[in-house]
Amino acid sequence: MRRKPRQAPLYLLTGLIIGLGLGLLFGYRIFPVQFFDITPVSLHKDFQEDYLVMVGLAYHADNDIGRGYSRISEMMSPIDIDRLRTMSLNIDNSADSKSDYELTRAFINDLQNYMSETGRR
Repeated sequence: MRRKPRQAPLYLLTGLIIGLGLGLLFGYRIFPVQFFDITPVSLHKDFQEDYLVMVGLAYHADNDIGRGYSRISEMMSPIDIDRLRTMSLNIDNSADSKSDYELTRAFINDLQNYMSETGRR
């Protein structure tokens, strides 16, 4: 008795093509991903500290205190220097960002001077 050579099941390939087509249809047309931006004010406290470090590092790189002021004002309005100093102390106590503490502290000092010179809050 001779057996027929086995052929690949055509229904498997058809199912994969239909599944791929339906997946693309649902993913791009019916339920597409909706992106939205969040502001620094809505960040968790720990991430606000990280944001403060990033603003301090950016200030250290470009030395533009006006840009640093506008970035911090997105996180808190009016800017509270005492709260920023408290955040910097938390950064100092953190093992991850301890090396960034001095740059952040210098940024906060320059920010306070900038705010007192320009009368901004």
